[in-house]
Parts: sequence; C-alpha cells; structure tokens
Amino acid sequence: MIEFDERMLVGSGAFANVYRVKKDDEYFALKEIEDKSLRDREAKFLKLADHPLFPKYYQSFDEDTYYILREYVWGENFADCIARRGGFTQPECMRFAIAVADGISFLQQSDGNILFRDLKAENLILQPDGSLRLCDLGAACFLSEAHLSMAGTKGDSAPEQIMDPGGQGMYSDVYAFGKLFYHMLTGQKADPDDDIVSIRAIDPGFSACLELLIRQCCAYDPVTRIPDMYSVLSRLTEIATQTPRGYRKLEKKAERELRELENGQQVTVSRNVQS
Repeated sequence: MIEFDERMLVGSGAFANVYRVKKDDEYFALKEIEDKSLRDREAKFLKLADHPLFPKYYQSFDEDTYYILREYVWGENFADCIARRGGFTQPECMRFAIAVADGISFLQQSDGNILFRDLKAENLILQPDGSLRLCDLGAACFLSEAHLSMAGTKGDSAPEQIMDPGGQGMYSDVYAFGKLFYHMLTGQKADPDDDIVSIRAIDPGFSACLELLIRQCCAYDPVTRIPDMYSVLSRLTEIATQTPRGYRKLEKKAERELRELENGQQVTVSRNVQS
C-alpha cells in the first residue's frame, strides 16, 4: 500500500475517480477504477503510448480497489478553453492539430495498431506552456479487437463506433479528429445531424485546405474518408510547411475540389492559415 502526503479528487466518472496525489514533493495522477479488467487494459495502453502527447505511466497496484499511477498533467480542460475563447485562430489550431495527429498516428502505427476511440476536447488538457496532452486511454484497443466492444461518444465519435463495432478501423479515429478540429476552429460542436461538417458554413473565410480536410475526415461512409491518421498528419504538415506561393497553390487546388463537392458553387477566397 502506497502512502501519499496529499490526495485531492480532481475528476469523477461512471467507472473511475481521478485524484491528484503528492509524494515526496512530487505530484502524480492516481486513477481509481472498480473493474480490474478495465484498469489492466488502460494500464497496458498507457505503457505503450510512449509519446509526448500522452502522460507517463508509472505503475499499477491493488488495494480495496484498483489503481493506476501516472504523470499528473497540469493545465485546463481543452473543452473549457475552447468555450472561453470561442474557438482558436487557424495558426493556433494547426499547431494543436499537428500535435494530436502525431500522437494518434503513433498509436495507429504501433505494434497491433492501437485505436484511441474517444478523441474529443474533453479528454485533452491545455498546459500552461501551450502544449496539448491527451489523458484518457480507457477506450483504447487493438485494431484486431475493435469488433469485440463498443466505445466512444455520440456526436464526437465515428458512426460505426456507435452503431456497428465490426466496422471500426483506423478511419474511425480520423472521423473524431475532424470533429475535434471543427470544434477548436469554430468554438462549437458540429451538429451530429448534419451530413456535411463544414467550417465555412460558420465563416466563409476559413482556409479551403482545412475545409476540405475536415470534410474528408468526417465523411459518413468510411470508404470515402481519409484512411488513417498518418495520412491526416501528412496533409497537415504539407499545409503548414509551404512557402506562401506553395500555400496559394494548395488553396486553389482545394477550392477546385470543393467546387466539385458543391456542384460548381463558387467558394469564397480564404484567409491564410500560416499568417
């Protein structure tokens, strides 16, 4: 049994409580889980998520219930930050999006192809230094095991996660990423009843590249969706690293593709996400 100098409840859910604990002048997050199998699964994926986006895993132990001890991540819940700010600027969102896409891509490319399955602003922490951390791996699973369970949040997660566990794939995290990107850009959640997830419906000045990317992430049919997070990361990196001339070319190309999606309807010229 580990004795802590301090213990404070900082989060509570249906299956777990999270405490901030202090031991020898160092703070940790202590997650208390009633179900041993849930604890063991989350601990397994925390160990595998050796990437700056995710908190460091320290140990698991049993007392009257089951515990995970991990790094404590200081900061503010990202959903609260988005609500307070009313959305972030396009350059800020590009930085956030690349960080998240890099972390989820790391999971998907790891041995066993890990799906995160519950990507949303509520599971992210914005730290004082401006970096994002993703803290809850309780819904994660290997791709080969995805059909055995349902996970996710209606409105944020891909339709197949909610309705057809057997249809889950790496493209399912892509869908949730598109919804998250929409949320951080516009300051609001996308309407789950809308067939098209469009940032330009909120502000026609948004980047054509980002409009096209989000639409392709959030395609209802997985066959027409961007297939995996590595592909998303590659697209984001291409946009972010262009010269001004190269960026204008990408915007024009995206505008042409959007006009095809809109059956020839004119598309407003957008602001530069690099500015």
